[in-house]
This record gives sequence, structure tokens and C-alpha cells, in this order.
Amino acid sequence: MTAVYWVWRRELAVMLRAPVVYIIGGLFLIVQGVAFAGLVGAMSDPRRPAPLGALLEGQLAGTLLTWVLELVVLTLLGMRAIADERRSGGWEALLTAGAGEGAAVAGKWLAATVIYAVVWLPTLAYLGLVAIYRADGGGWDLPAIATGYAGAILLGAALLAWAIAASAATASPLAAGALGFAWLVAIFLVGEVGALWPGLAVDHPAIARVLDAVSLRAIATDFARGHVALRALAVLAGLTVVGLSLAIALACAGRRRRGELAIRALGTAALAAIAVAACVLAARHPAGLDLSAAGRNTLDAATRGVLAELPGPATLTIVEPTLGALEPVYDEVARVAGRMSEAAAGAGALTVRRVDPASAPGGLTAIARAAGLAPGDLASAGAVVVELAGRRRVVDLLAFAAIDRGPDGAPTVERLAIEQAIAGALAALAAPRPITVCVLRGHGELAIAPGPGGRDWVAVAERLRAEGMAVEDLDLAGAVPARCAIVVAAGPTTPVTADEALAIQDFVRGGGGLIVAAGGPVNGALPPTGLEGVLAADGLGLAPAIAVDPSLAVRELPNSLRVIDGYADHPINRGFARIRPTLWLQPRAVITRDAARPLISATAASWGERDLIAPPARDADDLAGPVALAAIGSAHRVIALGSAESLSSALLAGGGSAADLWLARAVHFVTGTPEPIAVASRAPSEVRLVMTDAERRAVIALSVLGIPLVWVVVGGAVLWWRRRRAR
Repeated sequence: MTAVYWVWRRELAVMLRAPVVYIIGGLFLIVQGVAFAGLVGAMSDPRRPAPLGALLEGQLAGTLLTWVLELVVLTLLGMRAIADERRSGGWEALLTAGAGEGAAVAGKWLAATVIYAVVWLPTLAYLGLVAIYRADGGGWDLPAIATGYAGAILLGAALLAWAIAASAATASPLAAGALGFAWLVAIFLVGEVGALWPGLAVDHPAIARVLDAVSLRAIATDFARGHVALRALAVLAGLTVVGLSLAIALACAGRRRRGELAIRALGTAALAAIAVAACVLAARHPAGLDLSAAGRNTLDAATRGVLAELPGPATLTIVEPTLGALEPVYDEVARVAGRMSEAAAGAGALTVRRVDPASAPGGLTAIARAAGLAPGDLASAGAVVVELAGRRRVVDLLAFAAIDRGPDGAPTVERLAIEQAIAGALAALAAPRPITVCVLRGHGELAIAPGPGGRDWVAVAERLRAEGMAVEDLDLAGAVPARCAIVVAAGPTTPVTADEALAIQDFVRGGGGLIVAAGGPVNGALPPTGLEGVLAADGLGLAPAIAVDPSLAVRELPNSLRVIDGYADHPINRGFARIRPTLWLQPRAVITRDAARPLISATAASWGERDLIAPPARDADDLAGPVALAAIGSAHRVIALGSAESLSSALLAGGGSAADLWLARAVHFVTGTPEPIAVASRAPSEVRLVMTDAERRAVIALSVLGIPLVWVVVGGAVLWWRRRRAR
């Protein structure tokens, strides 16, 4: 240790007197200035949300360009350490002075690391620039900032070990530089294979997880967010130890016997094997410290409970949005999904993959149908497809983010509930006891088996099964079976018998759910369902009138209404108003009284047409608007729908109606199985800079040119003063 300290002091004194060190430092600060300039542009761009996450995360994590330039800087710092002294003969003098190869290599590596840490200090000025133009008065999260800087220095130290190993391999500094840069680029590119090969996560998820675990950019991002992962420490420690061991072995070449060189080479190989094993162990048993002030890297206890109880492998497919302004939001989605994947590693595998809309599994149209959105809307806004045990649920942007306009007109992310939305979807799909939906038959109802021309409820049944529910036919003979959580009457054309209605009424009074969808006109009349008494007991009724609303009429589909803004404020309707339309084909007017309330209604210009023969015309005999198309009873266990045909497979196949998604929400509510779990949404950490174009250009010029120039000038002044003192 005495020899290491002596070499470190000697090398540090030599490096501080070398002009090239200040030139290298200036180059490094230019690289960091370029990264900070990109961050300033993102945080001050009024056309898109500011980056989410830690304050200097984008600057510390870097881009491909800044990383390549930074690798050049690290190569320049390390390439002269041994090669230059070998060329000049100083290496032999150093070793004969009492320092062995190991002490000499370690001392030079420590000196280069100190210089690398020192050149980071001027970048603290970026915090001052952010403080001047920051729009909000939020906190700084100093622990995350300190952790980010510490992680950047540790990462640089690990790579410097390999740059010094290249310097020990040759007596030519230029050859050492070329070899060292090649090694550093190779180490960096190993972790970038996933980004360069987008389909890797889909084709080979295990390989993608391994490569992501050793990604230098991912490690730097983790540190910048205040997360010190055991996996990251294992990777950095392994790189450092193996690099230094290789440097010592190469430094011994030409001075030691072959047998000793072989032993050192085998020792380096053994250390590499130990490092790989340690990284694998750390990846299989993820652990770490969340040092961020807000605890943004820690999953909620409820989420961990859901992940621990997964019945089998699950997959999260992040469908990237085509709208570039949403990239920061989906970067945050990927980070949350990654933490969930790590937490599930010990219980059940959770695979995360990112795809573009064109290559979405199952096709974009099918995913859009599952989300109740138009394919174009889903492609632009993105989504997360959650799959478990053959079931699928789509979590769209509106389920986990609320984006609004800030005071300056810039898009601002007001709320993020990513963890809540994904964990809720997994919990619903993993429910050990599925909801059993019993569909009444034998009275002319629309069947859950394929019918002619799509006149069936197959699409509805598929939706319910995809959300983890069991759907079966019900031939009512006596009491409703105990396994049924809810009974659905999908448009009976002949009324149920009095005994059957009494059995259903007893089922509802016992806590069961009921959904009655009215059938369409038959021979110019609206057939009774036979369940009028059950509906009336809950304040509901199906009037002998068809809802008409010229303002909602669809030209291509006669006698239909398209509702986009007629949703009441109710949990079933959450996420539908002005976003998800529903089509209603010849719907009957639903009557409500007492505590029953409408769920979906036409506009005030609508009316309930009693004359089914003549063309619709509003008169005094008709029901006054606004007409309810769907309503829930006073006990919240019975729902009446004005039209069963509105949920037919033929109508839903066009993708213009989210009625099947609405019905699934209704079943969840009536049966008392709400979708989300109790995970609180989190306020996003978003920093917005407000500046003019001139101010932006001035800040970029200062960071890219001003700060590096000050470094070079100060370095030159220090050199001049030291040389003058030496005289």
C-alpha cells in the first residue's frame, strides 16, 4: 500500500504538470456540454413534455454520441500511463525504485481516476444554470444528484482500468490508444445490442435481460435516479478488478518468466469467471438501495404482493407511440416495468419488451379493439399489453397518465399511475377464482356461440374471457347456480317465465348481479323480457320506445346512435368520455326512478319514439329527452341496457365501438371486483425551463464552449504559475 500511495502521488504530480491533461479535460467538458445542451433543449421545448426522472439524468446517462466521445476521453487519460514510460525508459526506473508491477499499475489507475473525478467538478455549474431558468420551485433531490455523480466516476474508473491495460500491452502510446478505445467500445456496445436490435426482446428475452444488466448506459441511468443496484456494483467491480489484473499481467510481459506469466493469465481468467458468476448471482437476486428523496425507485408493497403471487410467466409489451412528444412518458413506463420485472424474478418471470406499432404482437387492430380505441389513436398514443396465463389486457395511455397544458402552454404530465395500472391489470388476470358470467338462453337471446352474420355475443364473451372471467350458458331450471356471479340476459325475444324471473330475483336479492339488454323490434313491436318486475324492484325499466337523437345519428348505420360525450360520472365510465365511443343500434329508452341513475345517455335533443311504423318524428306522445341508453339500479347490482344488438359481434367487428369494454367494466363493478389495486399514483419529477431562443443559445454556448474554455485557461494559468515557481 505504501508503494501504491507513492506511485499515486508521483503520477498525480506528473499529470497535473502536463498540458495535455488540461486539454483532455477541456475535451471532456465539451462532451458533457453537448449532453447538457441536449437536456436543456428537451427541458425548454414547449412542444413536448419535459423529461421525467432525476434532474440531470439525461446529462449523466448520455446519448450514443456523447458516450463515444467520452470513451475517447477515457482512452486519452489512460493510454500514456504505462506505454509512454516504457518508451522513455521510465517504467524500468520506476520498478527498480521498489514499486512492483501491481503497485505501479494500481497507483497510475488511482491517479487517472482522481483526474477524471476532478474534471467532473465544473459540471456542477449546470445546476446553477437550471436554477436560473427553472419554472417550478420543486426540490433538487440532492441524494440522487450525488449518487449520479458518484456512479459516473465509478463507471469511469472501471473503464480506465481497461484503458491502462491497453497501455501496458505496448510501448507505443498511439497503439495503446487504438487498442484501449477498441476495448472500451466493445464493452459499451455489449449493452447496446438491445437498442441496436429491437426484436431481441421478443425473439430472445433471456439474452436481452442479460445484455440490459451489463448496459453501461442503464447503469449510469440507475445511479442518476438515485438507485444503487447490487447488479450495477457487481458489474463495475468486475470490470475494474479484471481490467487491473489484465493490466498487471501485461505489465509483467518481458520481465517475468513464462511460468509466472501463465499463472497471472490464469488468475485473470479466474477473476473474470468469478466476476461473471457474481453478476449472474446479483441479477438473479436483485437488490439495491433507493437513495432518491421521493423513493421513486421503490415499488409499492401491494405491487410486490401481486408480483409474488403471479401464477406463471407474464409478459409486458410496451407498444411505442408514434407521437414523439410521448417518448418521455414511455421511457418512464419502461423503467417502472423493468423494476417490476426485477422484483418478479424470484417469484414468476415477468418479461418486458418494447415494440413499434407495426410489429405489435397479435396486430395493432386486435390491440386497439382490446383497448376500445381506434387503431390510429392507439398507434399515436401507445399502450402496454399485459399477458398472463393466456389472458390479455391492454393498458392505454389514459389509464396511467394525465397530460395537460402548463402555464406556458407546454405539455405537462400532471399524474402518473404506471405502477398502479400495470399491477392492477396483473392482479385482475391472476385472480385465482374467476368471475363466472352466466348467459341466459332459451328465450331467443343472442348466443355466446357464433351465429349467422355475426348476430351473436361471441366478441363480448371473448372480451370477458380475456379479462379472466368464465363465461357459460345458463339453462335456468330452478335456482340460479351458486357458481354464477352475474346473470346476463342478452336480448330475449320471448319473455322468461314467472318461475325463472322469480329465481333471478332471489339471486339478485342474495347478492348476485344482473344485466338485462333489451332485444330489438320483432314484427313491429318491442318484446317484453319477462324481467320487468326484477328491474322495477331496483328502480329500472325498459320503455316501449326507441331512442332517437339526430345529433348522434350515424349516416352509414341507420337507426343507430354514436355516443362520445354522454357518459355519467361513474366508475364504470372512467376513461370513456370524449375518448371511447359506443354505438347503439335501435336502443330502447331506459327508465330510472328513485336512486337508480343513468350511465349512458343521448343528448337533450333526443326523445323516445313510441311509433315504430312511421318515420321518427318528435311529438307529444314521445318520451322527453335526454334519453338514457344504459342505467344502474339503486342497489348497484342490476344494469339495464337499451339494446343487445349494440354488442353483437357484427357491430363490434368494425372497431368503432367500445361497448364490449364498457360491458366488461360493468361486470367488474356489479360483481364487486374493481380493477385497480391500492397503489397510489405518483407525482412525476418533471423540470421545465422557461427561456427565450436567445437565452437558450447563450446557455448552450456557455456549456459547450464557455466552461471548457475556462477550464483550459485556468489550467494554463496553473501551469504558468508552477513553472515560474520552479525557476
